[in-house]
Amino acid sequence: MPIPSFLFSCRQATLLIERQAAGPLPTATRAQLWAHLRLCTYCRRYEFQSDFIARQARPAAGAMVPPHVVLPAAARARLQQLLAAVVPPAPATASGFSKDG
Repeated sequence: MPIPSFLFSCRQATLLIERQAAGPLPTATRAQLWAHLRLCTYCRRYEFQSDFIARQARPAAGAMVPPHVVLPAAARARLQQLLAAVVPPAPATASGFSKDG
Protein backbone atom coordinates (compact mmCIF):
# COMPACT_ATOMS: atom_id res chain seq x y z
CA MET A 1 0.00 0.00 0.00
CA PRO A 2 1.62 3.31 -1.02
CA ILE A 3 2.17 6.05 1.56
CA PRO A 4 -0.22 9.01 1.14
CA SER A 5 1.56 11.99 -0.42
CA PHE A 6 1.10 14.21 2.65
CA LEU A 7 3.13 11.79 4.80
CA PHE A 8 6.88 11.56 4.89
CA SER A 9 8.81 8.48 3.83
CA CYS A 10 10.73 6.65 6.55
CA ARG A 11 13.97 8.13 5.22
CA GLN A 12 12.56 11.66 5.54
CA ALA A 13 11.08 10.88 8.96
CA THR A 14 14.34 9.62 10.44
CA LEU A 15 16.19 12.68 9.13
CA LEU A 16 13.56 14.93 10.70
CA ILE A 17 13.78 13.02 13.99
CA GLU A 18 17.48 13.87 14.13
CA ARG A 19 16.88 17.50 13.09
CA GLN A 20 14.19 17.79 15.76
CA ALA A 21 16.79 16.83 18.37
CA ALA A 22 18.89 19.82 17.29
CA GLY A 23 16.05 22.33 17.33
CA PRO A 24 12.36 22.90 16.74
CA LEU A 25 10.80 22.00 13.40
CA PRO A 26 8.23 24.19 11.61
CA THR A 27 4.67 23.49 12.78
CA ALA A 28 3.49 21.87 9.53
CA THR A 29 6.58 19.64 9.38
CA ARG A 30 6.12 18.65 13.02
CA ALA A 31 2.48 17.72 12.34
CA GLN A 32 3.44 15.59 9.32
CA LEU A 33 6.16 13.85 11.33
CA TRP A 34 3.68 13.23 14.14
CA ALA A 35 1.25 11.63 11.65
CA HIS A 36 4.02 9.44 10.21
CA LEU A 37 5.08 8.32 13.68
CA ARG A 38 1.50 7.35 14.58
CA LEU A 39 1.42 4.98 11.59
CA CYS A 40 4.99 3.65 11.49
CA THR A 41 6.22 1.43 14.31
CA TYR A 42 9.73 1.31 12.84
CA CYS A 43 10.18 5.09 12.93
CA ARG A 44 8.69 5.26 16.44
CA ARG A 45 11.28 2.71 17.51
CA TYR A 46 14.00 4.73 15.75
CA GLU A 47 12.87 7.90 17.57
CA PHE A 48 12.94 6.09 20.92
CA GLN A 49 16.39 4.61 20.28
CA SER A 50 17.80 7.91 19.02
CA ASP A 51 16.52 9.72 22.12
CA PHE A 52 17.86 6.95 24.38
CA ILE A 53 21.33 7.13 22.80
CA ALA A 54 21.39 10.94 23.07
CA ARG A 55 20.41 10.80 26.77
CA GLN A 56 23.08 8.17 27.49
CA ALA A 57 25.79 10.05 25.57
CA ARG A 58 25.12 13.49 27.13
CA PRO A 59 26.93 12.80 30.43
CA ALA A 60 29.87 11.20 28.61
CA ALA A 61 30.20 14.20 26.29
CA GLY A 62 30.58 16.52 29.26
CA ALA A 63 33.02 14.30 31.14
CA MET A 64 36.58 15.45 31.47
CA VAL A 65 39.34 13.16 30.27
CA PRO A 66 41.91 12.71 33.02
CA PRO A 67 45.21 14.44 32.16
CA HIS A 68 47.18 11.20 32.42
CA VAL A 69 45.14 9.64 29.57
CA VAL A 70 46.95 10.35 26.31
CA LEU A 71 46.07 9.14 22.84
CA PRO A 72 49.12 7.45 21.31
CA ALA A 73 50.64 9.33 18.36
CA ALA A 74 49.96 6.46 15.94
CA ALA A 75 46.29 6.38 16.93
CA ARG A 76 46.04 10.17 16.62
CA ALA A 77 47.59 10.08 13.14
CA ARG A 78 45.24 7.27 12.06
CA LEU A 79 42.17 9.19 13.29
CA GLN A 80 43.32 12.34 11.48
CA GLN A 81 43.84 10.31 8.31
CA LEU A 82 40.36 8.76 8.57
CA LEU A 83 38.75 12.16 9.23
CA ALA A 84 40.56 13.75 6.30
CA ALA A 85 39.13 11.05 4.05
CA VAL A 86 35.52 11.82 5.02
CA VAL A 87 35.44 15.49 5.99
CA PRO A 88 36.00 17.80 3.03
CA PRO A 89 38.29 20.79 3.62
CA ALA A 90 36.60 24.10 4.42
CA PRO A 91 35.95 26.20 1.29
CA ALA A 92 38.28 29.12 0.71
CA THR A 93 36.92 32.67 0.72
CA ALA A 94 37.76 35.39 -1.79
CA SER A 95 40.80 36.31 0.33
CA GLY A 96 42.15 32.78 -0.09
CA PHE A 97 41.66 31.81 3.56
CA SER A 98 39.19 29.24 4.81
CA LYS A 99 36.26 30.42 6.90
CA ASP A 100 37.61 28.49 9.89
CA GLY A 101 40.94 30.17 10.06
